Amino acid sequence: MWRAPRRDSAITQCWKQPLYIDHADGSHVWDADGKEYIDYHTCAGAGLYGHNHPRIREAIGRAMDKGFFMNFDTAYHVELGKLLREVFPSCERVRLANTGSEATQAAIRVSRSFTGRDKVLKFEGHFHGMHENIWFNHNGVGKADEYGEVETAADSEGFPQNAKDSVVNVVFNNIDALEHAVQKYKGEIACVILEPISFNCGCYEARKQYLEQVRELCTREKIILIFDEVVCGLRMRPGSAQKYYGVTPDMTTMAKAIGGGLPIAAFGGRADIMNCLNPIGKTTVSGTYTGSYMPVIAAIECIKMAMEPGFYDQIEKIGNKLYRGIDDLFAKHGKKGHCRGVGARFAIYFGVENTEDDFDFRKVAAELDRSMYKKFVTECLPRGLWFHDTAGPVSPAHYGITIAHTEKDIDETLTRMDDIFKTF
Repeated sequence: MWRAPRRDSAITQCWKQPLYIDHADGSHVWDADGKEYIDYHTCAGAGLYGHNHPRIREAIGRAMDKGFFMNFDTAYHVELGKLLREVFPSCERVRLANTGSEATQAAIRVSRSFTGRDKVLKFEGHFHGMHENIWFNHNGVGKADEYGEVETAADSEGFPQNAKDSVVNVVFNNIDALEHAVQKYKGEIACVILEPISFNCGCYEARKQYLEQVRELCTREKIILIFDEVVCGLRMRPGSAQKYYGVTPDMTTMAKAIGGGLPIAAFGGRADIMNCLNPIGKTTVSGTYTGSYMPVIAAIECIKMAMEPGFYDQIEKIGNKLYRGIDDLFAKHGKKGHCRGVGARFAIYFGVENTEDDFDFRKVAAELDRSMYKKFVTECLPRGLWFHDTAGPVSPAHYGITIAHTEKDIDETLTRMDDIFKTF
């Protein structure tokens, strides 16, 4: 049973220090002082199956029994490739990677090779990894012109000055802005990359009609359309965001949940595009740990679990209970804000009204109540809830549930959050 931390404990005396975790099991984690928390960080989205899942442990054990060798191809690699094709409809061919950043970098490289063009078009607020090809305009609101093109700005120091020259950035969910940029840079854009559900903006969904229009535009202009499903992949039922929206991209990137906590990623797409890769083509993507045996074995078990009957019934049941409960707390306490969730991932928008017609990155940036947001995260820790504040200055962090979360967890969470809302 959860107990509030002692007033003299190390963790309560130094809240501004990192939270050091000692161990984890199911939907809970324990810190270095032995305090227990219901976990909504869930390893930044990698922990869809909860901590210490017995089937993942068993898969890791099988890999160890075979020598847990690194980068040799095996029959299991073929099995994983077939499973990924079932989950992500766009993937006629698949290549493994280690991280989401590697996967997006590789997909962009392949797009450039296939099209013979250099520029990448992305959307304001969307995040695609920490590399100089694409890490722009995620953590701030840039200067936008009258057509919706946003001045490209790096999200980190240390980028070469010319890195931004190959990146075009526009506002999201606005087809006119995209059309204008494509015409302005006609014949120069290799790919359009986007998060179908931008969990890196909290939980900011694309409009279905918009994605359909993007698909038509990219087909017309012979631009590669990349869905970055690193975070949203496996959050909803098999088929992921592609089936959820009924829109098939040319390429897909994936990571996080497909490995259940082990480092593995992948990218895939149409066969003719993927044939640019070595050894068939001249585009090289490789690495010492790419396709490492142990994560491959674990990923197979993860995807098999996700495809079993009842898996997403449980995810949706628990998620809906939590998301609606948080909305009820905003209403009960007369506070402005709301919760937005899709499948197993969600965000809490303090200070932002839940309006679908004008909900966008810039609205959130203008209205998000950062002081309330920070107070909430801080007040969660002494009450045994692990919500984190890794968000940028303009959007909330994305949180998550796992298959291990129970209705009891949700009831406890909402009760403790009710106490927190009373302090606002």
